[in-house]
Amino acid sequence: MRRLAALVGLLALALLGAWGWRVVAADPGYVLIALRGWSVETTLVVAIVAFLIGWLGLWLLLVLLRFPLRFWRKRRRHVARERLAGGLVALHEGRWRRAEQLLARAATESQHRLPALLGAARAAQARGDDAAAQAHLARAAEGHDPVTVALVTAREHQRRGESARIVALFDPQPVAALPPRALDIYLGALATTGRARDAVTLLPALRASQIAEGEALVRREAEILAAAMQQAPDAETLSQLWADVSRAQKTDARIVTAYARRAVALGEAEAGITAVEKALRKQWSPELAAVYGVLPRSARHSPLKMAEAWLAEHPDDPALLVTLGHLCRNEQIWGKAEDYLQRALASGAGADAWEELGHVQAGQHHDAKARDAYAKALAMRRGEAVAALPDRSLRELIAHEAVAETRSSMGVPLLPHAASDADYPLRD
Repeated sequence: MRRLAALVGLLALALLGAWGWRVVAADPGYVLIALRGWSVETTLVVAIVAFLIGWLGLWLLLVLLRFPLRFWRKRRRHVARERLAGGLVALHEGRWRRAEQLLARAATESQHRLPALLGAARAAQARGDDAAAQAHLARAAEGHDPVTVALVTAREHQRRGESARIVALFDPQPVAALPPRALDIYLGALATTGRARDAVTLLPALRASQIAEGEALVRREAEILAAAMQQAPDAETLSQLWADVSRAQKTDARIVTAYARRAVALGEAEAGITAVEKALRKQWSPELAAVYGVLPRSARHSPLKMAEAWLAEHPDDPALLVTLGHLCRNEQIWGKAEDYLQRALASGAGADAWEELGHVQAGQHHDAKARDAYAKALAMRRGEAVAALPDRSLRELIAHEAVAETRSSMGVPLLPHAASDADYPLRD
């Protein structure tokens, strides 16, 4: 189809050319140019051809005259790109002075001015020259978005832990004008400076910015919500914050832990205990199991019985075993407390289990064993290796290795998993 259209077009041009030649041949026209006694006579066709040739020659002359300038501009852009690339690589490698020099020189090209000056400011900050960094930022702010430029300063404040300065830097700016990275830094600074509740109101903007997605976004929101609950000034504010979180967030260990601890501090212990219990029923969390052990005693039921009920489903959870040891110690059930803590240590529990075991031994006035447990807890917190288990009696070792009895729905005892039907096939 394209070939046919091209052929038709060529035929049309040929016909047009034949018609034009016929017109020109019949009357080629006459052109007279007279100037100061000079005159030029020619036909119209020759005059048009001469004009076109002259215009083409003039264009070629201009191209030749502009070629050095265009080559110099192209060369300058190429050099600026090379400096920008080299400066960014040097910035990544930690060659601060070289990075600053290359990026400052790359800023002479208008296309690379903003990224080059921002990089140079970061390099100057990294080598501790705040005056040079401010000079680069001042140049970058000329004709560019001031919030984008201020982000470099905010990152330096974040590195130094100067949250109040970050808040002062971004408070006057509308939230919609903040770049995603600036918004994330601003929210963190609000939470750190005691304004986490203000940060909670900006969480929709954080989601819309897409700076974090998936698990990273869930973790960031949990951090801000937990900070807001820890900073709640009264029980009413805390209750409102808890009512506003989603169902999924009410099972997040960080949020539930913050709520429960703050509820206890504000005299609403029952609400905190209930929240932990509901979260553990919906989704098991070793962190919440550990928190449950340090909460006050519930007025509705025994926390020890509740924790022992969870043990049936999570028999080897170290955090739950430590919690049971702590609860038994509170009830002065020393034997069970020690057994639970021994099992926790055998399951991989850390310094908390050793410390709790020290409390149990001290409660029984076993000073030598208590000192040994405390020493091992301290050693583990220092990262030192300690014996996996303390000395245990034969009865305790047998109890640890014993397999719990399980029964079917009909009440018939079941063999352990290892003794399956494959091991003992039925015979006819």
